[in-house]
Amino acid sequence: MAARKLYTEADVRAMARGAELVLGRDALATPAALDAAFERGIRVVRSDGVAGAQPGAAACTASCAFPKMLAQDATYVVVVRGGKPSITRLTDAGPVPLV
Repeated sequence: MAARKLYTEADVRAMARGAELVLGRDALATPAALDAAFERGIRVVRSDGVAGAQPGAAACTASCAFPKMLAQDATYVVVVRGGKPSITRLTDAGPVPLV
């Protein structure tokens, strides 16, 4: 089994603003690293290493939801399964899927 690369908040803060962090099949990022990437405008791209795959599809799903979340005060639940996020907004009428 290959060694996994772990990106921490310190790793992300050492990157230039607006850079791109590519997380390959054997790479992980801590939640604090992902928060720092968002704060610094660093695009997080997930790549499974399969030719023809569109890297960043899962990352864009979550990152594209942030403007929607920031535009409306609410309580949100983020669940990640198999590296794919789903975001739900909690309302009085019940949960509403955002992503």
